[in-house]
Amino acid sequence: LNNAFYFSKGRIALFAILKVMGIKEGDEVIIQAFTCLAVPNPIIWLGAKPVFVDIDAETYNIDPLKVEEKINKKTKAIVVQHTYGLPAEMDKIVKIAKKHNVYIIEDSCHALGSKYKEKTAGFMGDAAFFSFGWGKPVTAGIGGCVIANNPEIEKEMEKIYEQFKEPSLKESIWLRIQYLSYSAFLTPSSFWYIRSIYRFLSKMKIIGGTFLNEEIEHKMPIGYIKKMPKGQKKILIKKLEKIDTLIEHRKWAAANYERRLSEIGIKTQKYPEYIEPVYLRYPVLVKDKNRILAEAKKKKIEIGDWYRTVVHPLEEKELESIGYKMGMCPIAEDMARRLVHLPTYKKVDERYILRVVEFLKERVFI
Repeated sequence: LNNAFYFSKGRIALFAILKVMGIKEGDEVIIQAFTCLAVPNPIIWLGAKPVFVDIDAETYNIDPLKVEEKINKKTKAIVVQHTYGLPAEMDKIVKIAKKHNVYIIEDSCHALGSKYKEKTAGFMGDAAFFSFGWGKPVTAGIGGCVIANNPEIEKEMEKIYEQFKEPSLKESIWLRIQYLSYSAFLTPSSFWYIRSIYRFLSKMKIIGGTFLNEEIEHKMPIGYIKKMPKGQKKILIKKLEKIDTLIEHRKWAAANYERRLSEIGIKTQKYPEYIEPVYLRYPVLVKDKNRILAEAKKKKIEIGDWYRTVVHPLEEKELESIGYKMGMCPIAEDMARRLVHLPTYKKVDERYILRVVEFLKERVFI
C-alpha cells in the first residue's frame, strides 16, 4: 500500500477522509445497511447524517439501483463497502457519483487484494480506507490506512495528517503484548474461548474493546485522533511484503468451501466472472442462525456472526439512535438474521474445512 496514510484505526482513517472532503453539519453520506458501527459513527462525529441504502441479496453489497433515489443536494459522498471481500458493482456506482458530483469512498476493510474488472479494491474511488485490527485480512493488532486516489484529496490529507499524534510509549507496548498474545493463541478451535476472554477483559477495562462505551453512544472518545503506532506499522509492512501468500491461502480456503458445500447441496456464493474476490470470511445462508452459532460454540468450531443487525453491534432497539428505523432496508435485515461466515485465514487447513462442512451438513437445513 504505497503512499498510504496510517492511522490508529480504520474508523479514524474514514474520519480523516470525511474531514478532508469537507463533510460537515447538515451534509449527508450514503452508506449501506448491513455494516459496522465504525462506518456511520465518523459521519455522525462530523455532524453529518448517514443515509442507509439496502443491499443486493446475492452480494451483500450496496444495491446501485437504490443509491440514486437517496441522492439529493445535501449528499456529499457514497461509502461503498466490499462485504466479506466481494467487490461491489463499482462501474454503476462510479457512474452515479459522477452524474451527481459526489465523492466515492471505498470501505476496503474486508477486501485486501480483491479485484473488480482487474482493478484492485481501494483504487477505484476518490479515496479508500483499510483496517488492520483483529479479524481483518492482515492483522497488526490495531491500525488503519487511507489511500487517496484523487490528487486534491491526497494533497489535503498530507496537510491534516500532521495534526494526528503518535501514540504514547505505554500504549504502544501494551498493544504489542496484545498482538503477540492474539497471534500465538488464536486458532479456529480456540476462537470462542479467545473471544470470551477478550470480551471479559474489555468489560473489565483491562484492554480496549472493539467499541468503547462512548462509541456506542456515537461520541468520539477523547484521545482517538492518533496515527498508527510505529511498532505495529513495522509489523504490518513486513506482513504486507508477504501478501501474495496470504491472498493465495484465502483463495484456496474459499474454493475448498465452495466445492465441498456444493457437494452437500448448500448454496454457495455466486458472482460475475469479472470479479476476483479474496474472501476475508466465506458467507453461508442458514435457517436458524442463533442455534447454529450456539452449537458451533459448543463444538469449538469458528463460525462468525457479522452482522447480527444492520449496524453491528447495535441491538435492533438501538438502531434509531443513528437514524435507522426497522423496515428501511428489508434485505439487509433479512441477511442479518440468516447469514453466518467461515474463516479463511492461514491457520484454516483442509482438515478444519472438512470439520466445518460436516457440522453444517447436519444443521444448515434444520
